[in-house]
Amino acid sequence: MKFFLVLIFAFLISSISNAKNHDKTITKKEFLDKNLKVLEARFDAVDENKDGKITPAERKKFAEKINKQRLALLKKIDTNNDGKISKAEEKAYREKMKKKPK
Repeated sequence: MKFFLVLIFAFLISSISNAKNHDKTITKKEFLDKNLKVLEARFDAVDENKDGKITPAERKKFAEKINKQRLALLKKIDTNNDGKISKAEEKAYREKMKKKPK
């Protein structure tokens, strides 16, 4: 449950920056329109057997996959391979991502 609350909160924050009006508020409809499809896709990614339920084993497997991806990203950012990410490395990575074509 905590896992999904974190996801919902993250989507709420990202939705606010994409609000259609200029006062940075977001309507319930805007929030749902933007995030329902994303939440459904995330749920489906975790629900491997497509039975409409997420088991503890499915959650664990998904979390392990995400952790591997995070570690790979950290290794990519840590350019001097000292096991730590300096402010300079983080800044260089952000700048690199800004320049990357979308």
